[in-house]
Amino acid sequence: MPKQSKNSNSSERTLMVVLLVLVIFLSPMSNFWAAMDAPWFSPYLAWAVAIFLSWLLQRYLREPDSK
Repeated sequence: MPKQSKNSNSSERTLMVVLLVLVIFLSPMSNFWAAMDAPWFSPYLAWAVAIFLSWLLQRYLREPDSK
């Protein structure tokens, strides 16, 4: 089996985060989520989680500095 490079692995992780955000915010699930009588801050909380996941992904995938 061929080894996966870090670049292809990072692309897969990025794609998974993007797809997760799309499912949460653009699918019929968002209509269900909006009809749940959730608190007013729940969309902000969902966006904060998406931003945090993106930050973690960028931090994890950052190339180490060459010295």
